[in-house]
Amino acid sequence: YDPARDFNDSLEQALAQTQCRFLVMSFTTDWRFSPARSEEIVNGLVTVGRDVSYAEIDTDKGHDAFLVDIPEYLKLLGAYMHRVAVEVENAAA
Repeated sequence: YDPARDFNDSLEQALAQTQCRFLVMSFTTDWRFSPARSEEIVNGLVTVGRDVSYAEIDTDKGHDAFLVDIPEYLKLLGAYMHRVAVEVENAAA
């Protein structure tokens, strides 16, 4: 998948179309979606002024790491989702 393909091969142009906050997590041994690619996406999001949080998680579980109970991953995802839930509740009030 190449999000830049439809935007003159510009990742920044593709990401500029977005209107949300981002959580990007990568796993050190993921061969399919490498941390380097995740960092490229994060840098593109920062360049176009988007709110992005990033974490690289050290694991030996490879591409399927997100399917495994990795405490650091679960803690980060839980904290991010809690933050989003609070923001949604506050916006609805």
